[in-house]
Amino acid sequence: AWNGGMVMKLTRESEAKLGTFDYTDFGPPGKVVSDTTGPLGIREIVFANGLKLDLKPTDLQKDRIQVSLHIDGGQMLDTKEHPLATAMSGALPVGGLGKHSYDELQTILAGHAVSFGFGDGERIFRMGGMTTPRDLDLQLELLAAAISDPGYRPQGEAQYRRNIENYFAQLDATPNSALSSKLGGIESDDDPRFTLQPKAEYLALSFAKLKQAIGGRLDHGALELALVGDFKPNEVIPMVAKTLGALPPREKDFLPHEDNRTRTFTADRSLRVIRHTGPADQAIVLSTWPTEDDTNFDDVMKLELLQRVADVELTDDLREKLGQTYSPGVSAGESRTWHGYGTFTISAEVATKDVEAARKAMLATIARLTTQPIDADTLLRARQPLLEAYDNALKTNAGWMNLVANAQREPDRIVRFTEGKAKAQAITPAELQAIAAKYLQPDKRLEIDVLPKEGAAG
Repeated sequence: AWNGGMVMKLTRESEAKLGTFDYTDFGPPGKVVSDTTGPLGIREIVFANGLKLDLKPTDLQKDRIQVSLHIDGGQMLDTKEHPLATAMSGALPVGGLGKHSYDELQTILAGHAVSFGFGDGERIFRMGGMTTPRDLDLQLELLAAAISDPGYRPQGEAQYRRNIENYFAQLDATPNSALSSKLGGIESDDDPRFTLQPKAEYLALSFAKLKQAIGGRLDHGALELALVGDFKPNEVIPMVAKTLGALPPREKDFLPHEDNRTRTFTADRSLRVIRHTGPADQAIVLSTWPTEDDTNFDDVMKLELLQRVADVELTDDLREKLGQTYSPGVSAGESRTWHGYGTFTISAEVATKDVEAARKAMLATIARLTTQPIDADTLLRARQPLLEAYDNALKTNAGWMNLVANAQREPDRIVRFTEGKAKAQAITPAELQAIAAKYLQPDKRLEIDVLPKEGAAG
């Protein structure tokens, strides 16, 4: 038992207690108020307390069930005034539960396939993981306990602070870590929500502040639970009813959080230099352009395919012009959260001596994409893996979960999935050139070089 850090001799009684999970009664089982089957055979249920439940039994993996729980809130609770409101949320499990410390939970849950993690997305908190039919009941009890009675014990704070110390100690140790710590602030003009704050700000966080920030969401925020895998719906619905379905009433719908869904892309497109303390011969060349949010699905698909075309072309051009096996990274991201916000980014890890040559080669490739139709061979090489990704998406439980997890909160994701392959197949070279010309003009780019700290040894 945990007692202010002192080691206590365990009595037989407390040893017996350690083996028992103390959260099995959450009140009268919840009543189902709605039960329909949506697209792709996903069963969508709503309980009287507001819980949304999405079920997709599969026979893809015997004795395995994927579990996903979404709770309203996430980074929408981080504001310009309080940008670190949820920064500590990942440490919540280490704070244990009201009736069990984290160490006790390790003992109680040993030998069971259950997960107790807590993460934050842009608009939701997420919990879940992989379990088995035998342990599903325990997994659901653990989720219900985590929401209704988090422990906020000090060892969670202590571990969080150790992690912060370690993170800041390695902040600039490699080109990639230096870039990731600075990129958000550069792109969004030091908006504190997307900018690394001083170490002292993170070390000053506490569970008391976290509880103040997220407690209301844990108590009242909308919930969506998804199960995919080897189960019989009529066996698991009662399990859900007596755990998450039995919690006190929640908000029925996920909140829009409209007052916190703006993000700007900097108008200052001057070259930025980030310094790292790693090897002197390592650098990164990066260009990024603002694009659009994900409202227009036709454009989303064109940018997805353009990303893959650019990846093929840049890889060929860099290796041809620099004679190196440099592999560029290309990413297109159209936000579902920040209105009007999206980016198209190209980057390459290169030798420091090749920075200018790599930049020149990469910009020449992008310029060609904006002025010439993509040739048939390149388009085939880029499009085929995208079509195959659609064909293979529902061959795994994880692929199903990408759709099932948000089936009621964001039904358009399923509609888009069913239409996506045909849209990808129909995109023409002229359409790709047009969207490249619309967004990827060289003078509109934000250029970032990640270089070794001046005077670094080779």
